[in-house]
Amino acid sequence: MDRFRTMESFVRVVRAGSFTIAANQLGLSRALVSRHVSDLEARVGVRLLNRSTRSLNLTDEGRSYLEFCERLFRELESKEHAIVRTRTEPTGLLKVMAPKSFGTLHLADAIIDFAKLQPRLQVTLILEDVSFRSYDFAEKGLDLALRISSMRNASVIEQHIAPLEWVVCASPDYVARKGRPAHPPDLAEHDCLVHINVTANDRIWRFEGAKGNVSAKVGGTFFSNSALALRKAALAGLGIALVPRYTVTDELAAGALVTILPRYKPPSRPLIAVYPRVPVVPTKVEVFVDFLTKWFAARDVSRTSQRNG
Repeated sequence: MDRFRTMESFVRVVRAGSFTIAANQLGLSRALVSRHVSDLEARVGVRLLNRSTRSLNLTDEGRSYLEFCERLFRELESKEHAIVRTRTEPTGLLKVMAPKSFGTLHLADAIIDFAKLQPRLQVTLILEDVSFRSYDFAEKGLDLALRISSMRNASVIEQHIAPLEWVVCASPDYVARKGRPAHPPDLAEHDCLVHINVTANDRIWRFEGAKGNVSAKVGGTFFSNSALALRKAALAGLGIALVPRYTVTDELAAGALVTILPRYKPPSRPLIAVYPRVPVVPTKVEVFVDFLTKWFAARDVSRTSQRNG
């Protein structure tokens, strides 16, 4: 016999003062409700109700047990309401990982706005220029990661948040010393500042030109997994960098960096939200991803100054 069902029948009988009324309220037969109460008394080993043809009276043990049952049901109802509320009003901890450059220049602003809308949710932002792996969700307790490349992993869900423009640039000093390449293959003769990742594909720079797509294999003397480090190297005249436009917006506007190969456009890359593929995605993740999509849709982060927002 379901213990909670017998407890519920007992409470209903006491509140209604009648087995018949309690049975009607529960949609059960009077005989079954009576059996529930008898089974409950047998389980606890004491009489809970004194029954007569005209009245029902709680025993001392029954009164104590009734208080226990009502308290238990109140706590259960409160917990159920809290769980339901989290489906519409997320609470708890949301742990997010993102690249340092994007996290510092733009994501932090988005999270600040998100936190104002979700005061019951605590957000932890971890900025790391490391290659994210699917098992980092468990090892680092992450709920979501933001990437600028696809993981192509069946264990995760990927959702595109916003397109990010990329730009090839160098300092005027570098151009004065080494010249300006006219076509992508000319990059082979230049010092390029290369972003490193888990593959060597970052040494192949791809472009969209008037006559179609073209690629160039590049090399150089400076490699980094940080777009901000590549920007700094470019400003120092160390070479030609391929970086997200949002990292060099101000420098291009001020002339501290100049665009290289302006007739060729590096393909944009999507900002991707990655989270575990589970039967039920936590509401806090769904709400955050939806917020990011709308937040970035209202802003052209590729061309937004990191200092002026």
